[in-house]
Amino acid sequence: MRKIDLYCEGDCWDPKVWSATPYELATTLKKLGLLHNTCNVNPIENQNFITQYLSKLPYLYFDKKGVYTLRNSIHPRCYRACEKKALEFYESNPKPDSIITIGHLAIFHKTPYFTLQDLDTNTVLRWRKERKTTYMLDRIPISILEENKKIQQEVYENAAGIFVPSEWIRKSICSYISEPQKVFTTGIGHRYSTVNLTEEILRERFENPVLLFVGKDGIRKGIDAVIEVFQQIKDEFKNMKLRIVTNQESLPKQVKKSINRIPEVEFYSNISPEELSDMYMSSSLFVMPSRFEPFGKVFFEAMAFGLPVIGANHCAMPEFITNNYNGYTPSVNSEEITEKIKQVFKSFETYRKLSKNAISVSEKYRVENVVAEMLSIIDKYSN
Repeated sequence: MRKIDLYCEGDCWDPKVWSATPYELATTLKKLGLLHNTCNVNPIENQNFITQYLSKLPYLYFDKKGVYTLRNSIHPRCYRACEKKALEFYESNPKPDSIITIGHLAIFHKTPYFTLQDLDTNTVLRWRKERKTTYMLDRIPISILEENKKIQQEVYENAAGIFVPSEWIRKSICSYISEPQKVFTTGIGHRYSTVNLTEEILRERFENPVLLFVGKDGIRKGIDAVIEVFQQIKDEFKNMKLRIVTNQESLPKQVKKSINRIPEVEFYSNISPEELSDMYMSSSLFVMPSRFEPFGKVFFEAMAFGLPVIGANHCAMPEFITNNYNGYTPSVNSEEITEKIKQVFKSFETYRKLSKNAISVSEKYRVENVVAEMLSIIDKYSN
């Protein structure tokens, strides 16, 4: 039986992080009996506060607006620290048959490795050079992103395979590596089994609509647009509510004030997986018109619970949201989003159809199915 090592930045056994991809991948491989070792390559994990603070100093970037910490492996110095830890772990442990890395963490010359990459630096650079906002990496100097792209490309060139969530990202990577045939669109799996929705549940959702927004980076994910839309539309629907799950600390003050002034809004942060599951089950429609989105795993989680989804008409979202099938992809414009929400609740038959199709789409992206596809590629390209 194949032995696979998993490398990532952070503790892959922590189910409470915003993106549970490392946890879901590790637990699935373990369940299949394939997981050999896991390695947290973050060089500042498990160190005291002073050590962590000092270790960040080389990654600070100063500009006229303030000081910013370049986290993760974006900064070349940070990448080298992660790479060093990864290779030290690799050399001091029994060798696996193959390796999966979440992100471009290191080059393993003696073992076939496959990198799971949700976003490549080339895509960010393209947006930056076109003067479009990513709401993620806009304050990092172009020079640092260019250096990071070179490192990332070297990792890609030496990899046995590259797993990406969307065609949008696959095409970007294929445009600059020498072997584009080794880039595979697999999606990124979600943990939830699809639910069995009764007529009674669907009726309750349709007649007492609850809109749900889940996104750590609120502004990037379109939280301000969702709040504006809800203020415009709530009085047209009986008992309509809005649930928001986001990192409240990163929201601008005016957005927090807007939320707190609306009594029909429920505002959450740092909820457990069980609480999130309950929210999906008791909501009616998932709304996240993201301004920049490599994939958006929460869309698939919501669809697993039969929620139609509203995203946006760019990036990866049109690949898995089909208008009038499982949801809608308007532009990030309050009038268009409002129109599509009304379309969802136009009739019970419309709502039932969208819900049924949402479940069908989500099934393809369950973590077990995504990992099975990855394993078939690993088996084929590890020799």
